[in-house]
Amino acid sequence: MAVQFVAKKKRTGGTRPKTVITPLNQPGRLRVGHLLTLLSISATTFYRRLNAGVIPEADGSDGKPYWKTETVRAFLESGK
Repeated sequence: MAVQFVAKKKRTGGTRPKTVITPLNQPGRLRVGHLLTLLSISATTFYRRLNAGVIPEADGSDGKPYWKTETVRAFLESGK
């Protein structure tokens, strides 16, 4: 009987903060990395807050979740 080894999927290292270049007062989309920068939190903290309902659900997904700038602006102004 031959033993087969299955290669493990290589991890990419997770989500990293990204520079926000879209002004929040103009229409646009922000990704998780942008929100990490705006909120100054880690990816782990972000997903914990998202699952707890503290951070609003994504407005959509095109393979990756995104938030509209108006949603993010309203969230930041609410002070939560």
